[in-house]
Amino acid sequence: MDLKDLTDHVCVVTGANSGIGKATAIGLAQQGARVAMVCRNRDRGQAARKDILAACSHDRIDLHQADLAVQSDVRALGERLSATYDRIDVLVNNAGVFEGHRSETSDGIEKTLAINHLAPFLLTHILIDRMLETAKSHGEARIVNVGSEAHRGVRIDFDDLQGENGYSGLRAYGRSKLANVLFTHELARRIHETGVTANCVHPGVVSTNIWRGTDWLSRIARLFNWFYDAPETGAEGPVYLAASPAVHGVNGQYFNGTEQAKPAVAAFNEKTAARLWRMSRELTGMPVGNEKELL
Repeated sequence: MDLKDLTDHVCVVTGANSGIGKATAIGLAQQGARVAMVCRNRDRGQAARKDILAACSHDRIDLHQADLAVQSDVRALGERLSATYDRIDVLVNNAGVFEGHRSETSDGIEKTLAINHLAPFLLTHILIDRMLETAKSHGEARIVNVGSEAHRGVRIDFDDLQGENGYSGLRAYGRSKLANVLFTHELARRIHETGVTANCVHPGVVSTNIWRGTDWLSRIARLFNWFYDAPETGAEGPVYLAASPAVHGVNGQYFNGTEQAKPAVAAFNEKTAARLWRMSRELTGMPVGNEKELL
């Protein structure tokens, strides 16, 4: 896989303490990037940072603690990243959860929706100005949203966006992944020709701890662990979209690993994407109404 030299580049990776996020952070660090790890648990983040340092030839690995389920944490994170770095070349929105039972965050939002969709939506909004500046000064900046083939076969139910009527963990997860693709498409439309690109990637069926949210899926995952790809394999797609010269200027596309693919038909619904965008702004406390604004 042909990748750019990322020396002097700053790459933000959420959920970087384990699984695909950690492997992505290692892959980008090995290309010379300064990696801003975003982790919820500081101890686990520090342990992962040691592993990443051991895997690369420099010490430009920074740990930023934030609970992405809490919008005030996401805002503080975004402001801290913007203040810390004078450029952000890559944002990998990787962090995600699967919840077997419905629960709400401290903001009163269903947890799967909050972490898998609203957190990257909000963080991207906060960091976009710095990324636009980076693209203007250095030629490009890239947003990589980690999605899933689980987006197929579901639809966004605006009458029950938070799963209050008959919650299903699998359905909530699938809808959040469809939201990732819809967000990518709408974001790509809005940042067209700015030098910033946004793409979504399915990393494959990967052995991670995402299924810890439900006992029976955790048992199945352990039983068939031999069938799954390693996190390093799952990270190939995100690293490719973050660092490959081959995708320079590619915008608003869906990838299965390193191969461009077609998402579900529902992911192309522009009205749904626009409505989800407005509702997401409302749910994250951002003003709604001026469609002439970039974001």
